[in-house]
Amino acid sequence: MQYNEFTRRLHHCHIDEDTKFLLAYLYESNMEHSRQLDICANLLSMLVKTVGEFTVLHETTQEKVKSLLRQDAEVHSVRNDPEDGR
Repeated sequence: MQYNEFTRRLHHCHIDEDTKFLLAYLYESNMEHSRQLDICANLLSMLVKTVGEFTVLHETTQEKVKSLLRQDAEVHSVRNDPEDGR
């Protein structure tokens, strides 16, 4: 129910104005808190997704490092050429 519908129904109730104001305030506060909770839940969901993707990236990187360490690399010394200017 939207705020305008709530206040319209509240207007037709036989209660004093202070109570109507308080009920309208509580309704509006609850709607705002609900909106903020939805935003927080969305942010938390995005954080969980990001951490999951980071974990996959970390595992992939670790596998690549392990495969590089398993390979034998040959290193040959090369004599500097004096005409090369280095």
